[in-house]
Amino acid sequence: MATRGSIPKMMELAGIDMLPPEAGVPLIRRELTAGGTHGEIVVGQRLGVLLNEWDTTGGLDVAAVEAFKHTQLQGPMIGKIASMGLQRGLTIDTTLNPAIQPFLHDHQIDGTAVLPGVMGIETFAEVARCILPGWYVGAVEDVSFLAPFKFYRNEPRTVTVEAMIYPRGDALVADCRLNGSRQLPNQKEPQVTTHFTARVRMTKQVPEASKTTALGTLAGHIIDAESTYRAYFHGPAYRVLERAWWDGNRIIGLMPAELPNNHQPAELPTLMAPRLIELCFQTAGLWELGVRGRMGLPQHVDRVSLFRSPDLAEGRLYALVTPDGAHGSFDAEVVDQNGNRYLELTGYRTVALTDGVDARALKVLQDLMSLEAAVA
Repeated sequence: MATRGSIPKMMELAGIDMLPPEAGVPLIRRELTAGGTHGEIVVGQRLGVLLNEWDTTGGLDVAAVEAFKHTQLQGPMIGKIASMGLQRGLTIDTTLNPAIQPFLHDHQIDGTAVLPGVMGIETFAEVARCILPGWYVGAVEDVSFLAPFKFYRNEPRTVTVEAMIYPRGDALVADCRLNGSRQLPNQKEPQVTTHFTARVRMTKQVPEASKTTALGTLAGHIIDAESTYRAYFHGPAYRVLERAWWDGNRIIGLMPAELPNNHQPAELPTLMAPRLIELCFQTAGLWELGVRGRMGLPQHVDRVSLFRSPDLAEGRLYALVTPDGAHGSFDAEVVDQNGNRYLELTGYRTVALTDGVDARALKVLQDLMSLEAAVA
């Protein structure tokens, strides 16, 4: 119908591909004669300008959202709202500086600051929550750590998070991705990499706190902090293990009573208690060091939910981590000494750090844990 006159030329200039007549005519005939009961179909190639946003804010009043942010105490990972559109959803840019933020300064691999995976989870929760006042983070699901986000030469760098929000039953779901951009030598365009992805489930109900059985008496070989951090690369703010031990079924990690600040300004709240998640990660990592002889970096989490703020802890906090040998994963929960449950994490999997771990530090951990005999 639009193959004559100037229309094909205008379509070409707009970057829109037309179906050639030999494909379009049979398609239209088939739909006219037999397609009345099959709903709509869309056939296309390049859509050109049709993919452009009509409004870079997507109708969002950015000034109003920024004003709301100042009336609510936002977390450390919410920077500037860049846009909100139909194609990319909500986009937020946050510039982070390793010289300022303890979670970067104390999380360096081979002298380069790396964004902790747990702060990626925190970022997704904060982004989903920032335009949904009155909603709560029920869970962060299907978390994938695709590539490390590095701060080269320990210089500031901008994290860009995109979140597509849509309804699912009684919940709202935000599909999120965390991107980084780098200008490489001899390249005209910056290189954009997706580092983390996840899905945040928002609910109208406050997540229910629950209890489990109180922690039993300490048993097994004790791994102290000195032995742990001969192998681990973490600085003071991320030395979240005071000691750990194996009880025959689980490896248990005790969190220190006090830690340096996680972020600056320190009074900014977090939504997912990232260092509780880190406690689970590091405790699972000790099992991997003792049994598999490898240092594992976070690769995937099926689901993580926070039920209580760690500020409400009755006594000390413990990570109870159970290896799942059949699936090569870990399930974990964080509880206090009275059995109050604070966090639950399922389906945690790792990928081996290619540079390995110091052989002497590894030998010390393996001797202390004696896990192979316990597992057998």
